[in-house]
Amino acid sequence: MRLSEYHGDFVHSLYEACLSSETAPFEALGRELIRGLEAVAVSIWTEHPRVPGALSRMVYQQTLKNDELPQQDYYAARRVQSAEGLITDTVTLKDRRRLSYCALPLRGRKAQFFLVFWASEPFGEQEAHVLSELAGRLCTLLDVVLSSDLFQVQRVSSELQAAQFLQRQLMPCLDCLPSESQLAYRNLPVHELGGDYLDVLRYPNGTLGLTVADAMGSGVPAAFVMVMARTIFRLITKVTTTPSSVLHELNNHFISEIADVNTFVTQFYAVFDPVSRRLEYANAGHNAPVLLRRETGKVAFLPGRGIALGGVGDSEYVQKSIDLEEGDILVMYTDGLKEARDDQNNSFGLQGISRTLLNYKEYSAEGICDGLINNVLRHSSVQVDDLSFLVLKA
Repeated sequence: MRLSEYHGDFVHSLYEACLSSETAPFEALGRELIRGLEAVAVSIWTEHPRVPGALSRMVYQQTLKNDELPQQDYYAARRVQSAEGLITDTVTLKDRRRLSYCALPLRGRKAQFFLVFWASEPFGEQEAHVLSELAGRLCTLLDVVLSSDLFQVQRVSSELQAAQFLQRQLMPCLDCLPSESQLAYRNLPVHELGGDYLDVLRYPNGTLGLTVADAMGSGVPAAFVMVMARTIFRLITKVTTTPSSVLHELNNHFISEIADVNTFVTQFYAVFDPVSRRLEYANAGHNAPVLLRRETGKVAFLPGRGIALGGVGDSEYVQKSIDLEEGDILVMYTDGLKEARDDQNNSFGLQGISRTLLNYKEYSAEGICDGLINNVLRHSSVQVDDLSFLVLKA
């Protein structure tokens, strides 16, 4: 890192690169920092405006080809957030490469920032002092950029809040369902809008349509795909409720609607009879639901997994059936539940889901949902994907 050559001209180049970029000022800032300081990596974080304590990465650039470094960078940012002061340390990556970082907090007029610089050599007192001085200049620059976009950010934020409200309104209402079986669900988007979709439909013959779907990606693009998939699904189920037929028609309609969009949706759909407790289902590339048998205490997974919606036209989906007993618990979920990871990169996984069901098997469907949420959020301090699941207790 060329800290000895740091001078006013470099600060001027940072301002010029950042402020002259109309579309990606923070990306331009990251590139200039990497180029000017010859750092291994550099990042700038800020506290999430709506989630106290959560971090959002504004800038990230790295020159080293290593998939582990972004995660280590996050750990460094969390550490300096807690320390509230400059810290330096050295980490050893899985490929045995040793890297050092210097991280420091900055309080700007618009937000709290956290800067992390990575180098191949440890930071001495002089390097840390120079970076602290540079960080003060960067803080001023970040305030300028955020101030220039303030009104646009406020407008976008207001529109996202409105869209978020509408998306919540699309979630199913369970108040009017029959009392023979218990249903509950949770839906936690990772951003303001999410790409997960779940629904509960009551059919004229007394059966219930249960579905959980996951659109590729997250945020606004995935949310638009989700709304499209939900709309088509609702229209198809007015004509037929058979799981294999619904997914077959849904896949064909989905492909025709988004032929030019590189995306897909995974979806599990079942029809449940609350009186006989018979479940008929089909799967379009989605996670296999987890089933806990109350009598034996054993956990199993519903077999069968077809092609994701939007993958291959005219795909056929195998329909299967299973009889549930009183007290059996079925969990239909998206990737955000199974793939939630802790600080050691261990996923919550099927073991976490199964363990929770065993511990909460005497609870109501609502209580089981609370248990899953509490356990997965305790397991993972950072949510990186939309998290949704539907619990059925027979």
